[in-house]
Amino acid sequence: MRRAFGLPWWQIAGALVVVGLGFALEMSAAGQAVGDGVALGIAVLADPILSIVGLDLVRSGVELRSLAGGWAVRVSEVCDGMGLVVALVGAVVVLAQGQERALVWGAKRLAIGIAAIQAFNLLRVVLLAGVLDRGGAGFGVLHDWVFPLLSLCVIAAALVTNSKENAGIMPRTLAVFVAIAVVLSVLWAPLAATVSAWLVPLANAALSAVAPLGVGEIAPSQAAPNTWSVGTFFVAGTEPLRLFRAPLTPFHFTVALPAIVAASLVARRVVWLVIGVPMMLVALCVAACVAALGLAAAKAPITVVLPDASGAFYIADYTRSEPLLASLRLVQNTLVHTLLLVFPVLALAGLRRQ
Repeated sequence: MRRAFGLPWWQIAGALVVVGLGFALEMSAAGQAVGDGVALGIAVLADPILSIVGLDLVRSGVELRSLAGGWAVRVSEVCDGMGLVVALVGAVVVLAQGQERALVWGAKRLAIGIAAIQAFNLLRVVLLAGVLDRGGAGFGVLHDWVFPLLSLCVIAAALVTNSKENAGIMPRTLAVFVAIAVVLSVLWAPLAATVSAWLVPLANAALSAVAPLGVGEIAPSQAAPNTWSVGTFFVAGTEPLRLFRAPLTPFHFTVALPAIVAASLVARRVVWLVIGVPMMLVALCVAACVAALGLAAAKAPITVVLPDASGAFYIADYTRSEPLLASLRLVQNTLVHTLLLVFPVLALAGLRRQ
């Protein structure tokens, strides 16, 4: 029981700190310049590969556009692999603690992992373009389910070792984890939207207490079935009064659940699940704030509805806080990537230490 519930606090705190620092660097001007260069490189490499397999494309910067199919793929910051690299660095730094020849071990794992991540990102762009060229069937499954799990597998594979090192993941452990995670992901996918919606009332209770100015509640969207949005107090029109809503997808913040459950089962440590689920709730709350405040930034200048002392409401100019929005984005990126890409790896690597 103690082994199952014992809290590896230093690993959890260490991973969050390192990943947070990594994303702070990635979000800086220098980090964004590196990401833009990597994205351009992936687009440049993907272009001839897709041409070889028969796709008629034109490349404009990081965008690959079909001349006949009417679709386009843009190699955005999500596809540049920098988030995966930050997660890999977080896992390596935490696992290297106490490791003999830690610098050599860490440098070797980072070199293997970064190369694998960029090869994976190139493959992802090529496959997504191929799927779009054939009508787009399966695009959502690939983008929302297959590639997140494969991203985790790429990072975990970079940490696999057969040696007597006291860090890393054993091959058999990884194989068992992947098998369980695939099964759980298949079972979870049709339930994800419904079950994830159960977090919404908890998130709304938290938002009602701590949400920044202008952020409302998460609610089903009327734009399309099974879609959600965040209410705001930002004015979209005055005759009659209309308020903006920002799109949000709750199940995007529980996508790590099958992987964390699988890692907890393999490692026989429930702690990763016990800590993970509340962190998913926090990530959803932060994402709601990012969605609403990001919309306000995009629509600036904008006005906001505020209550007065008598209980009535009035409209005032909204002054956005760039540091607040940047901080919330940093927290969101840190939580989402740590949950999906770092926690399962730390749980699996913990078996060797035990």
